[in-house]
Amino acid sequence: MTTTADDGNRVAPSGTDQLVRTPRTILGPYFTLGMPLCSAVEPEDDRTPFTVTGRVLDGLGHPAPGTMIETNQPEGLTRSFTGPDGAYSVTTVKPKALSGRAPHLTLLITTGAMMRPAVTCLYFPDEANDTDELLAQLSSQQRTTMLARATDDGYEFDIHLSGESESTFLGWPGLQGDVESVGEEP
Repeated sequence: MTTTADDGNRVAPSGTDQLVRTPRTILGPYFTLGMPLCSAVEPEDDRTPFTVTGRVLDGLGHPAPGTMIETNQPEGLTRSFTGPDGAYSVTTVKPKALSGRAPHLTLLITTGAMMRPAVTCLYFPDEANDTDELLAQLSSQQRTTMLARATDDGYEFDIHLSGESESTFLGWPGLQGDVESVGEEP
């Protein structure tokens, strides 16, 4: 026996072939209430803060409102949510290069349309990215989706959750089913 509900939560009578629409649901995010926003990192040295702006878009190019974008780096954490137009903005400082890695921001993207967070990296166009060990494992198309564009007051970085312009997302070590090698073709 199959029962379905429409937007009014009505249940179709048992034993009929009548189908009614189920209510529209999403997975979340449920974490916005009381969760502090920290959309800026204050520099502890002479580095100048800059702004990263961008949009989070779905596979059809539509905005993904309510998406949480977190940047994580030794200098601090930022957390921002996208607005109705999918736009976000964070202010941070450029991280220092690490051994084998060009300066980059690690971004954690969480939206109700995904089963778990996605991870990508934002690289800066004015750095020696050809020395980065992660980027060396990726195709030129994958590297392009991780490169920010310079603006007058910082950088612009759009995130495409799926589709033809999908951003390059990285495996999250420790989660079951994630592949730790990012350069392999399926």
